[in-house]
Amino acid sequence: MKRKTLISLIVWLLIPTSAILVQSCEYDFVEPDRTPVTTEVSFAGDIIPIFNASCNFSGCHAAGAIPPDLSAAGAFASLNQLGMIDPANPSASVLYTSMTTGSMKNYSTAQQAKLILAWIQQGAINN
Repeated sequence: MKRKTLISLIVWLLIPTSAILVQSCEYDFVEPDRTPVTTEVSFAGDIIPIFNASCNFSGCHAAGAIPPDLSAAGAFASLNQLGMIDPANPSASVLYTSMTTGSMKNYSTAQQAKLILAWIQQGAINN
């Protein structure tokens, strides 16, 4: 009889608890900004400031730290040497995907990711 009581108690506790847990897993979907960038994106004027604000710190992606080197002097060469830019398929570029769905998504904004994507779509030139 004790075993039935214990099982019954567990079932009665698990049902409300699991209902609460399932309801707490809701989140809002944020639609990414898909409006096209109509101006030319400059590597030096638009992309380097993103790296300086979000990535180029001591211990992160500064010169001599974790690759890629995203310092103003080394970013372009490092991104290309590591194959992080794919002008043939910009949205699959490692640089872009790491900012939107990967390890760097918490350190960048949707607007920054949009500029990175536009720069890659425009040929990822060192301008």
